[in-house]
Amino acid sequence: MKLSVWYPGFLIFVPLVFLVSCSSPAQRIDDIAARNSLERRVIIGDTFRHIVYLKIAKPYSPRLHIYIEGDGSPWLFGRYIATDPTARRPLALELAKLDTENVLYLGRPCYMGLFEDAICAEKYWTSARYSPEVVASMSRAASNLVEELEVSKVTLIGYSGGGTLAMLMAADSSLTVAPYLDSVVTLAGNLDVTAWIQQHNYLPLTESLDPSLADYPDAIDFMHYIGADDENVSTEQALSFVAKHGGRYKILDSIDHSCCWLQHWPELLERDVNVMGSKVE
Repeated sequence: MKLSVWYPGFLIFVPLVFLVSCSSPAQRIDDIAARNSLERRVIIGDTFRHIVYLKIAKPYSPRLHIYIEGDGSPWLFGRYIATDPTARRPLALELAKLDTENVLYLGRPCYMGLFEDAICAEKYWTSARYSPEVVASMSRAASNLVEELEVSKVTLIGYSGGGTLAMLMAADSSLTVAPYLDSVVTLAGNLDVTAWIQQHNYLPLTESLDPSLADYPDAIDFMHYIGADDENVSTEQALSFVAKHGGRYKILDSIDHSCCWLQHWPELLERDVNVMGSKVE
């Protein structure tokens, strides 16, 4: 198939293959996972289906690192709701493949090709992206895998909006992942949704929860990594959250919202994340 393109004085035909991506974002995630020996599964959460990728690098380790991706591309050109919100650059998956611990890449509802599921209204990647039903389903999906694998220690690791979901999963002790969860790590996490919306003059996420308004168990160890050059989630918002809710934080120089987390992640894993766990009273 060809698409005609008009320029003053002449008409040319451009093969459509050059104007569209050769593979979908979900397919690209599949490819990255396959190249790094992560097993793909489709599992049922509380309400939604979830695509997950699993790699058991240490069969005898009680620890599982669960990675949660950012919001992806819920909007096109800032005006139109995307048909498929899946991340074009899955940074959390790229982080997960550098991890030598047992890892689970936990897909969000309606992402990674599941947007055609009957339940997947567009609100679940726009106004309700952090809704109670999304959080509950993420937690149930994680718990199902944790119980199957018989691991007893869970670290949630969330990038950007994935950090929002990780914090919301940690906030509700009634959620099913709670008995196993002892540590949460956020990278460029959106921890104050209301302030973030005001900063960018975005539409309000009317059906979503806000981590800044939640309460957190004292037994969970929290670490928040902040990019000093991040213009999407400001340093001030992150520091305000820590001042209110506690937890540790580190501001990383020469890092913005997307660059250059991968270069620093192996060191951060070794120095900070791998030694996290239940707090010593």
